[in-house]
Amino acid sequence: MDRIGLVDSIYNAVVAIDSGRKGFATRGKEQEGRISYEKGISEALAIFKEAQTTADPQTLILCEYTFLSQELEF
Repeated sequence: MDRIGLVDSIYNAVVAIDSGRKGFATRGKEQEGRISYEKGISEALAIFKEAQTTADPQTLILCEYTFLSQELEF
């Protein structure tokens, strides 16, 4: 996957994680929140594993930076 695809996938994973966290805090949405959170975490882990095996170090750092900056923003 190219850099743009990895960064986009990381962003989508962070959005799912954030949505899951908000679901945990909303009465009646705990189940959906847990599913979204788990989906986001597993997606992020898969992307990082792919980046480690197929990408250069600069791309891996870009993915990590994107993940951390989005986490802090949300």
